[in-house]
Amino acid sequence: MQTAEVFVRCRNVRKSFGANVVLKDINLEVKKGEVVVILGPSGSGKSTLLRCINHLESMDSGLITVGEEPIGYEWKNGQLWEAPYNKVARQRQKIGMVFQAFNLFPHLTVLQNVMEFPVHVHKIPKDQAEQKAMRILQRVGLADKANQYPRRLSGGQQQRVSIARALAIEPDLLLFDEPTSALDPELVGEVLNTIKSLAGQGYTMIIVTHEIPFTREVADRVVFMDAGVVVEEGKPDEVMVQPRTERFRTFLSRYLEQ
Repeated sequence: MQTAEVFVRCRNVRKSFGANVVLKDINLEVKKGEVVVILGPSGSGKSTLLRCINHLESMDSGLITVGEEPIGYEWKNGQLWEAPYNKVARQRQKIGMVFQAFNLFPHLTVLQNVMEFPVHVHKIPKDQAEQKAMRILQRVGLADKANQYPRRLSGGQQQRVSIARALAIEPDLLLFDEPTSALDPELVGEVLNTIKSLAGQGYTMIIVTHEIPFTREVADRVVFMDAGVVVEEGKPDEVMVQPRTERFRTFLSRYLEQ
C-alpha cells in the first residue's frame, strides 16, 4: 500500500448548513486499493464528507479529486466552477455508493434493480446487463432472489442488493454510508461479510460505520472525525489499540462497553 498511488484527495474541504459548520478544512488522502474506515460520533461530519466526495452535497470551499479529476467542479481560467449536471452524472458513474436506507426501486425485481443503471445510464444491451447482474448477485449470495421484489426480502438482503447495484456500474471507488445502521442486529453480519469480501478483492473503499470489530478486520487505515475535523488517523492495529488522543480513546471505550 505504501507505493500505491493516491486516488482520492480532499483538500481544505469546508461545508456549512446555515450557521452550522459541519466540515472544517478536511484534508484526507485515500490510495488506490485502500480500505479507509471513518469513525466518529453522530454529527461529526462523516456522512457529509462522503456525500461531498460523490457531490451529493456541494462544498463551500476546498477541492476533492478522484483519479486527479475534480468531482463536481471544473477548472476555468484558473478558478473552480460548478460542473454542469451531465459532467457530474458522468463522474458519478464510476463512484458506487451504498446508503443507510437501501434506496431500492420497490416496483422492480432484484434483478431489474441491479440492471437499472447499466441499461439506462451506461446503455449496456439488456441481455448483457442481465448476465452481468446475475453474476454479481451470485457474488453477494442472492442469485436465488433475482425475481423477488424488495419488499419480500429481509433488510440484510435488501442491503446486499444495494451493494450489488453499486458493483454493477464497475466503480473505481465504493462509498458506504453506515450500511448496517438500519438493520436488525441479527442481520448485520451478512452485510459486513459481503463488504469484507469486496475489501479482499482490491476495491478502493471509504466506509462510514460504527462497527468497531469490523473496522479492525477490514480497514487498512482508520480515520477518526469529531466536530467536523480529522482528529486522528492511522493503521487500526496502532490507533485503535493505543489512541493518541483522549477524544478517540473515550469514543472507543464507550463503544467497547456496549
